[in-house]
Amino acid sequence: MPQFHSSVNPSIDLHFASPSNVEEILSTTPDSREVESLSTSTIPNTVESKDDDESRTQNIVHTEVSDNIEEPKLGMLFKSEEELFSYYKKYGKQCGFGVSTQSSKRFKDGTLRYITLGCARGGKARNRTSNVARPRPTSKTECKAKINATFVDGMLKVLSVHNEHNHGLSPQKSRFFRCNREVSESVKRVLDTNDQAGIRMNKSFASLVQGAGGYENLSFLEKDCRNYIDKARHIRVGKGGAGALREYFARMQYKHDAFFALMDLDDDGLISSEDTETFIWLFETWLNCMDGNAPKAIITDQDRAMKNAIATVFPNSRHRFCLWHILKKVPEKLGSHSAYKTRLKSQLLKCVYDSQTIEEFEKCWDMLLTTYNLQENA
Repeated sequence: MPQFHSSVNPSIDLHFASPSNVEEILSTTPDSREVESLSTSTIPNTVESKDDDESRTQNIVHTEVSDNIEEPKLGMLFKSEEELFSYYKKYGKQCGFGVSTQSSKRFKDGTLRYITLGCARGGKARNRTSNVARPRPTSKTECKAKINATFVDGMLKVLSVHNEHNHGLSPQKSRFFRCNREVSESVKRVLDTNDQAGIRMNKSFASLVQGAGGYENLSFLEKDCRNYIDKARHIRVGKGGAGALREYFARMQYKHDAFFALMDLDDDGLISSEDTETFIWLFETWLNCMDGNAPKAIITDQDRAMKNAIATVFPNSRHRFCLWHILKKVPEKLGSHSAYKTRLKSQLLKCVYDSQTIEEFEKCWDMLLTTYNLQENA
């Protein structure tokens, strides 16, 4: 995944808010003391010698010497995040499963601390549509296949491996998985030229198919081309106002040490969906319009997809949760408490708004928990 670094970091605070507030889910840092390794196939091996076990924990610098990609093993070493992702993606393509980044953590300087790559069908299905009668189909099966790698001595070292899937694998369909579909820069130029010339997408795609000698020789689908053109059109429209936006930010920064730029992501059609991929596109587009100047701080609600996108596009920006969104949930969480409407609510707000230091807040918070017996309240 691309990382964006800026030599200029203006004091800009962005405030993003999505219509759906998703509870924050904290990913657990892989523990190097708890190392796990399971078999590659969907049927676990029942016999393993001591020598085999010892050999699997040796440090192995990964090199690709043939088209046959070896299965993940403990101790594998990779020079970079890109090399690790490329290896696991090729392994998934060979076996017949899609790959995605499930979690990652970075140091303050933006370098990778650890990363978890897993099967794209991992995780729980989340129904993001309000139409109960026609829920969106999902491919999620809570598959546990994944690898964890941690930055050790200048290399990414695989410390945990789980190769068993809880679903069927489809090597013959691997090229259709999202992680394996990519529109090259040369194809993008052709699509841009044709689009600005008024040529319809179906004709552009048919020309690409003919030039490649068939659908099977393309690394993308027609819908990938349509998605690219949709985003390209947004960027072309956005660039018209980018100059004025940069001038406004520069003028405001000259007058004030910091300020807020508000972008309210409501149901006005600004974005088509609220997944990580869409937010990454949105933030990368904004960053492109701002000549690569990332914001110093970003305030959002507790939307996990937005959180993952910010970590990817703005790794050096400080990400904080919006106080208004947090307090909006207080009646839902504590409204049933007998003392909520008498003293509990006012005491809680006093802790939040009247504390000027960390110590003051912690002291006030401890008193709140003790007074209203909230120690066991999640």
